[in-house]
Amino acid sequence: MAAETFDTSWMWHPSFREDDSSTAGRFVHFRKNFIVNEEPPKTLRIKITADTRYKLYINCQLVSFGPVKGDVNIWFYDEIDISPYIHSGDNRIAIHVLRLFSGTSYGTSFPRLGSGGVKIATIAHDTMWSPQIQSSTLWETAVDLFTKLRIDEPEDDFLHVYEKTSILGSEDVTSLDWVPAIILRYQSSTGVSAPWKLSPRLIPNMENQKVQFTTIWNVKSCRSTAAWLAAVTDQSSEHEDIHLPAGTSHQLDLEAPHHITAFIRLRFKRPLKGGATVIITYSEAYEDKPEQIPYLRRKGDRRDKSKCLIGPRDIFVLRGHDSKLDLGYHESEDTEEILMPFHWRTLRFIRLNIQVGSSDLTWQGIEVNMVRYPLEVLGAVKTSSDDGIAEKLYETSVQTLRNCMHDCYEDCPFYEQLQYAMDTRSSALFTYYTSADDRLARQAIIQLHSSFQPSIGLTASRAPSNQLQIIPHFSLYWVCMLHDHFTFFGDRDFIRPFLPVLDAVLGYFHARISEKFDLVALPSTEGIWNFHDWTEQWRPYGIPPSVVKSGISTYTNSLYAYTLKMASQLQLECGSRPALAEEYSDRASRIGNAVQRHCFDGQYFTDSLAADSDPNIDRSQQNQVWAVLSGAVCATNAQYLLRRALNTLNHSDSIIKTSISMSFYTLRAISGASGPLYDELFHEFWQPWRDQLALQLTTWEEDDVSHRSDCHAWGSAPIHEFLAEVAGIRPAKPGWEEMEFTPRIGLYRSLEAAIPFYREGRVALAKVTWARADSDTKTRVFLSITGLSRPISVHVRLPGQAMVTLDSSEEMCFIWMNCEN
Repeated sequence: MAAETFDTSWMWHPSFREDDSSTAGRFVHFRKNFIVNEEPPKTLRIKITADTRYKLYINCQLVSFGPVKGDVNIWFYDEIDISPYIHSGDNRIAIHVLRLFSGTSYGTSFPRLGSGGVKIATIAHDTMWSPQIQSSTLWETAVDLFTKLRIDEPEDDFLHVYEKTSILGSEDVTSLDWVPAIILRYQSSTGVSAPWKLSPRLIPNMENQKVQFTTIWNVKSCRSTAAWLAAVTDQSSEHEDIHLPAGTSHQLDLEAPHHITAFIRLRFKRPLKGGATVIITYSEAYEDKPEQIPYLRRKGDRRDKSKCLIGPRDIFVLRGHDSKLDLGYHESEDTEEILMPFHWRTLRFIRLNIQVGSSDLTWQGIEVNMVRYPLEVLGAVKTSSDDGIAEKLYETSVQTLRNCMHDCYEDCPFYEQLQYAMDTRSSALFTYYTSADDRLARQAIIQLHSSFQPSIGLTASRAPSNQLQIIPHFSLYWVCMLHDHFTFFGDRDFIRPFLPVLDAVLGYFHARISEKFDLVALPSTEGIWNFHDWTEQWRPYGIPPSVVKSGISTYTNSLYAYTLKMASQLQLECGSRPALAEEYSDRASRIGNAVQRHCFDGQYFTDSLAADSDPNIDRSQQNQVWAVLSGAVCATNAQYLLRRALNTLNHSDSIIKTSISMSFYTLRAISGASGPLYDELFHEFWQPWRDQLALQLTTWEEDDVSHRSDCHAWGSAPIHEFLAEVAGIRPAKPGWEEMEFTPRIGLYRSLEAAIPFYREGRVALAKVTWARADSDTKTRVFLSITGLSRPISVHVRLPGQAMVTLDSSEEMCFIWMNCEN
């Protein structure tokens, strides 16, 4: 029998402890000095990862920030070429590690395993470079006892990355205690391996872009507002430093050009003595005093500086010359004191409060590096609307989407940074239309698949996450994500491995069908949240009261039927069990028929069983939308139902309105109902979005009930609507093997749109244009397609005209007759 082997590629601090209840975790520093006596290699690639997060510095330059969030099933590492950062002579590699404690609920957004660890190694074995780089006892390490990750912040239920520093650590320690690292030893034979199941990074590195604050407000300082404005808004080296006398206090609010996610860096000349305090408050908006922090807010004009700035805070105490730390993260550590929170921050505004200590302080500037997923935005829209509202809707939607894309899709960057399946389904679709980039979506599908709970039969509602949460409906949205991806990219090999879990998810609902009603019943169960939507009437948990009483939800059944139809198509196209596809289709019909029989009161689909419903409280737009999407009602009946339910002027019916989260699905139902309904409702539909612009939001808010978050990508539905519906470009066969072109020419007198799509390994671009004068009865509609290796069949249907199919040429021109003129 072969001898046991061991993985010795991970290192850690020998006495790291996770029993401090006053912090969510600790920072750990690693450093290694080495000498290069000859010309550095042209290429020197390394692998690096850490639990929980790391920043890699080489010779005081930030080289990498990672890893992508992983979990027990898949842990990511980064591959980096570090040769550009190495030079002849003395070199230092430094690693700054954030370790969130395991076994706590803090830092929900950041999965971590039972032990901390750092892995760094050269990719190609090199007898010269491997010993210099790889994890070993030659690295020095120190635990940062001066910084705590705050758990006392009322705004922060999920992240716990906000920092509070002091000059003294535990037991009056004033400096770091550097010791040799230890090597962690894990068996790597007989099917046993280290706890981190490593995978290379699946997505590109995040992009960084320098931005600057545009103005300042509410200055309270002995230094002039003009001096502060110049120092804050001018990022060149030409502005004068600001001298802050000992014992003085200063406050100022800084406004970014729009809602951003960014690394923040404040620079001061290192004072003679430590003790000055700097507090940075991050906020999305000026607002009135909230009803409840963070969940019920009172917001109006987001730039009304007479109101409050409320948000989580970093609290820094400057160390001065007496107790500076030799970290190797910044070139000027001897002469400057740099305040840079480890993790990026989300903000529209920040408030700075500076309390100068017993030594004078010199402010040298603030640097802002916007960070997010490197989305190449190729989609574009320009219309004839006089107020430019279409462009504003589209551009704000793109800005919102981008701020919710980092190393994962995120529900909201300010509060949670969690990848929820429902949110992510919409965000991924919006991404396909803006860029034809599916890399983050593929990763999300994999991560949600990895969260599958065999004992339950569902995926987690969000993944990766440090805390398991189950929302049954969100597993269905994950199935929808599979269908969407196949529709847009046609990658059967990618989809096939997920089909067993898809079947298990659908089986969860099938096993809960009530024999009496032929409907799925999901009673309240510990550990299961049957969330529907955020509405005022369904507080506090987003579930209709009648559903709580009966356990039967019209929404659940309609969503299940809708998903079954998508799953049936996937099984036919990607699976090897055509009988299962037929079974899914039969199940969908059975559920749809039962919804018609038991959940329709003669006027509307009720939230639960119609026989037990009160028309004054148990009717909602949500269930009219989902009845249409599921096929429980079709054609003219669907048009009539939606027209009545969505008519905001109809006060005779008591009906609960959908939230922004359901806007994408409401629009899909309106479109699916066919007829003139979509065009009738289109412009009026965007009034809540116009209202947000009037309140000076630069990204779309989470909902209009709690007003908690000012950036939530499920509000970015205009991306899809302008490109897929108004311009009318959609895939007609999986992977854009054929294209559908059904423009809604009557909505705008003129339109210019660009729609990227991915076909046969390359990104192509469809451009749609038309223009007409008010008196014209004819409109020339142009479609040009570039970037393809071979022609594509285009199914063209102009309003009121029969469909024709053409093979694409360089440019196609169609004539539309406007019968109304």
